[in-house]
Amino acid sequence: MMKQKMVIYMIQPIVLLLLLSLPNCSSGQIAKQFGGHDISGKVVDSLTEKTIPASNISLYNADTSDDKLIKTVVSDGAGYFKILQLQPGNYFVKVGALGYNSSTTLPVTINNSDIDLGTIRMSAAYHQLQHVDIYRKASLIQIKTDRLIYNTALDPTLSGGNAADALRKVPLLSVDAMGNVSLKGDRNVRILIDGKPSGTMNNNVADILKMIPADQIKNIEVITSPSSKFDAEGTSGIIIINTNRNNTQGVHGSYSGGLGTRQNNFNGNISIRKNKLGINGNLGNSWSWPVNTSISFDQRLLNNKIDLEQEIKSRNKRHGLRGGLSLDYELDSNKLIISNLNIHQLTIQTDNLLNTIYHVSDSISSTNNSQVGYGGFDWSTDYIRKFDKKNQELSISAQFSQNNANTNYHSSYKQVDFRPDEKGMNIGLNKELTMQLDYTHPFKKATFELGTKAIFRNIHSIIQVDTIGQDQAYVHVSHSTYNFNYKQDVAALYSTIQIPLNTKTDLKAGVRYEYTGSIIKATDHQTGLHDQQHHILPSTVVSYKASEELNLKIAYNQRIQRPSLYFLNPFRNESDPVNQLQGNPQLVPEVSHNMELSAHLNMKKSMLNLSLYHRRNNNVIESIYRNTTFKDKPIVIQTFANIGKTQSLGAHIFASVDLFKIWTLRGNIDLYTYHIRPNDQYGNLTQQSNQIFLHYKTFISATAYLKNGLVAESFLFFDAPERTFQGQYASFNMWNIGLKKDVLNKKGTLGFTMIDPFQKVKNLGSYAKTDLHEQRGNFTIPFRSFGINFSWKFGKNNSNQGKYDSNIKNDDQKSGGESKI
Repeated sequence: MMKQKMVIYMIQPIVLLLLLSLPNCSSGQIAKQFGGHDISGKVVDSLTEKTIPASNISLYNADTSDDKLIKTVVSDGAGYFKILQLQPGNYFVKVGALGYNSSTTLPVTINNSDIDLGTIRMSAAYHQLQHVDIYRKASLIQIKTDRLIYNTALDPTLSGGNAADALRKVPLLSVDAMGNVSLKGDRNVRILIDGKPSGTMNNNVADILKMIPADQIKNIEVITSPSSKFDAEGTSGIIIINTNRNNTQGVHGSYSGGLGTRQNNFNGNISIRKNKLGINGNLGNSWSWPVNTSISFDQRLLNNKIDLEQEIKSRNKRHGLRGGLSLDYELDSNKLIISNLNIHQLTIQTDNLLNTIYHVSDSISSTNNSQVGYGGFDWSTDYIRKFDKKNQELSISAQFSQNNANTNYHSSYKQVDFRPDEKGMNIGLNKELTMQLDYTHPFKKATFELGTKAIFRNIHSIIQVDTIGQDQAYVHVSHSTYNFNYKQDVAALYSTIQIPLNTKTDLKAGVRYEYTGSIIKATDHQTGLHDQQHHILPSTVVSYKASEELNLKIAYNQRIQRPSLYFLNPFRNESDPVNQLQGNPQLVPEVSHNMELSAHLNMKKSMLNLSLYHRRNNNVIESIYRNTTFKDKPIVIQTFANIGKTQSLGAHIFASVDLFKIWTLRGNIDLYTYHIRPNDQYGNLTQQSNQIFLHYKTFISATAYLKNGLVAESFLFFDAPERTFQGQYASFNMWNIGLKKDVLNKKGTLGFTMIDPFQKVKNLGSYAKTDLHEQRGNFTIPFRSFGINFSWKFGKNNSNQGKYDSNIKNDDQKSGGESKI
């Protein structure tokens, strides 16, 4: 309760300051928000009298010195338009349409009634075209000052895939075979959906990404140098996955799906917009066919004597459901309310057959059947207020999330004298309330941002383990049955300023303060752990426009990475007699210092982007492996610890070039080092300390834009083995080929994808070395796949611009200048 009061006291001065700065505070001005008049009309061709759909109608305030733009609307399919809820005053309307002469300007005065402009006639523009070559439709990749944007909807090979497949195509990112995402070699990256957090991302990011259909994704934004306005979480940066939405008047939608040898999905979207009210809905269903995998593992003493061997044969399948509903309502031309509700559900069923050979005794055979379920919802509401001054804006946001992560397993052993059959469950519930306020104020030559945020998290986990007794009845295991509670309060204040230093140089600097208070308790077994953290985190970006083609940037920021429930939960899953996982509730956040220098060169048909970066992480959280025994038989326990400090020096190069008008070649390489300096208590657990290892990740792709709406692409990437505190992960590569053809008058598409056609399975090795043992593993998984996909759209494709997304961005927990190319 004391922490919540502290948060409220911190927010009050900010709210008061902003409320005092608000115009329209008199009772007469407030009353205007509840009334207004409309301007309507119809746009037609002056010669044929045919209606002109998708015309742009812009309304300007004639009473201001700068003729401020108030709103832009688009005429419907019959040429009609309506501008709603306007106050009395002098205005002028500009009407323009593609293929017609310069826009028509009409003065309008509103007194106490609606205005009907009647029929507005536009004269066609006639031009003699000598020769036109069109060989590019849109930009797949855009690079801005602070982010890279990958327009997923334009990629022909992603239809029928999922979000993990899409992220593999994005420069700067890599996704391994298990679905773990890295940004510039660092897995501490925060992923947002439509600019907002999803509570389910705190459970198992890799599995959740597989249930988001790629056909529902509009684009992916990668932010490597976030400003202080963003939450400080995510030491390597932020990824925003933006889904498809349509803001056009009327009813619009799409339907898409894919069937393949590995995965399948079907999705639907619908958008309804009537005057000031807009509704967007989507529903997606994804599932996989049963997949057979195998894992081999052996542990040896340092004298190379085999200690134990294990082989696991598994069969698993998954099914996911994701849906969303979004409503937005314009109170008037400067005020907007948005509300979003998203639901998600994922079930993973796994059946294992285990055979373990102990070289000091007999072998053990067992079966293990498990079911893991994730589900919940995220509900957010935003109020956005714009002012007469350009770029002045206030937003107030709130979000409530409730998500569960449930695990049930049953283990049975053929050797009755080894250990009794066991069943266990872990029921986890995560509730999260977020409140946020942001204000932007432009000055003559600068822009100032100020905001505050509060997050209240309450995580409850029930752990119960039962074993079978001599009477064949299951009884509780007292030392493994308990409740785990985790409460966390986060309060933040930030301020940024953006100012031009000269005609070519811009500076954006800011600072963010974050307070974290947490209480962790496993009842009946542990004393509650109380912790408070205070962080002051600066950020600075200086950009320099050397020429129209060349832009330079230097950036510095500090960021943190808080451990999520996956890393903190002390529940020890003993379903596997050898390899077991247990969290560590005493972890503290990581803190990183990031420096980046980048250059971007954009030419007519080619582009080059180069960045050099340095990252230093303190209190690094990594896996550590320890050994224990049960009835004199070895057990390997994977847990987590703040093992020390790491440093990484890297270089990233991305290039793209257009060839022969229809071909585009793209390539990317990321080189970076791994250097770890462990704390004294962990120094004897690793052989990697104070050594420097070089990692690299690379890809190349070729896209052909052929005639009659046919697009073909081939994509190949390779990730080198990745070093860790005690060993390394396997290298990984993938080859993807895709074709897509426009059909049904470009209202639909048909596609075909092929992944690794000449490699039926992949073998992914791993290695770890402790102070006493060496461990080697191999994971064999089917990977070759073929699939067909389709999509169909209805309604107009023209959309209004200037709509808003929620300002809630909880990018704050560790979880598992523009160019166009």
